[in-house]
Amino acid sequence: MLDDKIPEFEQLRVLLVEDNLFAQRLATSVLRQLGVNQLTVVTDGQAAIDLLKTTQLAFDLIISDWNMPKVTGLQLLQHVRKTWENMPFLMLTGNANEEFVIAARENKVDAYVIKPFSASQLRQKLTVMFNIKQS
Repeated sequence: MLDDKIPEFEQLRVLLVEDNLFAQRLATSVLRQLGVNQLTVVTDGQAAIDLLKTTQLAFDLIISDWNMPKVTGLQLLQHVRKTWENMPFLMLTGNANEEFVIAARENKVDAYVIKPFSASQLRQKLTVMFNIKQS
């Protein structure tokens, strides 16, 4: 498991969009271990869009599941890119096929992690996304 926080993540404002309770708990645990203190969790893409539209909360990172009811992670990514072109966006998915990779890249996803994921995989993706050097 992770035993050290990343100082750069302490002020990071993260929106986690995940409908699967197990994956939500795992991602939340990893993010907390990394030092994320400001974490907002919603369970579907529509809730994320509503939150982004109606609150003054600003986020530094969105982590979203791909397969969700109402609004998928891809649809959420497309919505986010219309308003926040450079918002760091990490997709969580159980889908590693070529169509997924192409669709994600076409919509400018910053990174994706295949489920089930380990704490070290999520840590590695986030440190690369934020250009943080690890010893």
